[in-house]
Amino acid sequence: MKKTLVALAVLSSVTGAMAEATITGSVQAGSNQMSTTTSGSSAVNTLTFEDSNGNTVFNIGDTEDLGGGLMFKGNIAVETGLFSTTVSQGNGVNETYASLTGGFGGIKVGALQTPQFLAIASGDAAGLLISNLVYVNNTHQGGTTGTNVLLQTKSIQYTTPTFVDGLSLKYQLGAGGNAGNVSDANHFAGDYKTGAFAAGIAYSTYKFAASTTDKATTYYANYDLGAVKLLALWGKAETSGSSDVNTTSIGFSVPMGAATFMYNHSSSDGRVSGARSVSTVDQAGDFIGVSYALSKRTTAYAAYYKETGSNAAASSVATGSTWNTTRFIVIHSF
Repeated sequence: MKKTLVALAVLSSVTGAMAEATITGSVQAGSNQMSTTTSGSSAVNTLTFEDSNGNTVFNIGDTEDLGGGLMFKGNIAVETGLFSTTVSQGNGVNETYASLTGGFGGIKVGALQTPQFLAIASGDAAGLLISNLVYVNNTHQGGTTGTNVLLQTKSIQYTTPTFVDGLSLKYQLGAGGNAGNVSDANHFAGDYKTGAFAAGIAYSTYKFAASTTDKATTYYANYDLGAVKLLALWGKAETSGSSDVNTTSIGFSVPMGAATFMYNHSSSDGRVSGARSVSTVDQAGDFIGVSYALSKRTTAYAAYYKETGSNAAASSVATGSTWNTTRFIVIHSF
């Protein structure tokens, strides 16, 4: 449910007109039990009570018809629970932006979600509930698309007009702001939806150094049969000077009245670490979860994710290591 407030800024000193904005958002509460086991060492267990998914957020948005087919839209996202403290933009998952749309297409500027992230969310049964580490590690970390795995500040995005029903084409630049345009990320995305079927591709290049460019490609597809929704991902990480890493993910979700059962399995033939080094240790991840709608705006979740082949640390990969997390979550939207 949207709530309306009168904005504090006076738009016109002559007419005294005020802009109306909408406040939307959600609040998450729950527990997160993590266990990490490095090959040959004892397990390390950690229990936290926090929102580690970026679901505690307040969005302040405004839309205005400028006439002549032009539409302005702006949004300010304030996340307050990602790390149990107030989070600045660039560390979260929600967008702060200004956009202009019309017959030419659309332009959006601000802190924007990456097309790679959106493609993964569209092809992963876990969605944003638990990050699919096997897949995300290889398409976001290690410099593949930049240091932030979800959202890039200093971004500008262009969406073309609709030439074919159901088809959307986008280009996004994440400007690093460094000399020689080092740390710039370029994203190209194509998404197609018709009826119960959706598919798309996200292709990204990241300038890690003046003469070094990494690449990442993600294909996704999902098909909603009603009784079950099928989801799939395939991707490749091309880290300059190292071997390519290929990753796949398949899953499904089954609605059962107020409840939905979810499962996802992912695997890869290596891992890109935060230092941009590539390990040939095979990775595997399994997610199982169930959601239950307590009301139209409040949902409870129980979720479990396990990764094998790595201890999930950016600088270490070890055969026989595991990392798992169990979460119990309640999310209320408003």
